[in-house]
Amino acid sequence: MSDVTETDAPGTDALDAVVDSALERALLDEADSRRYFALAGAVVRAHGNTHADSRETQSDPLTAALVCTVAVSALESASPEPTWSPPDARNELVAAGAVRASQRFNVAVERVATRAGLPLSDLRTRLSKESRGDQL
Repeated sequence: MSDVTETDAPGTDALDAVVDSALERALLDEADSRRYFALAGAVVRAHGNTHADSRETQSDPLTAALVCTVAVSALESASPEPTWSPPDARNELVAAGAVRASQRFNVAVERVATRAGLPLSDLRTRLSKESRGDQL
């Protein structure tokens, strides 16, 4: 039994389903959590929908498959150790996935930060910006 629970009902959008699955895996997988956060972040960015509660566009399964194929190909190389100064593109995707996980699931922010390899203060700052509607 998982201690990760959704905070709202899943949408019908295919890309949202992919993001939710990747985030669940990121929160539960011991070995590759950063890669799953990065995948979720890449799909969120490609979808053009960073706010968990805004469902302005709907994606079909073909679009979801194509976006995920491109995202996985781009993220397939071995993950470097996290560095936060200056941030690289992969770390930004990990952070975007961590923000979405914090919004989407009823899970402690500390746990998300630890699983994503993010400084807790950085994740809290990003969540604060997101709640104000700032673009990450």
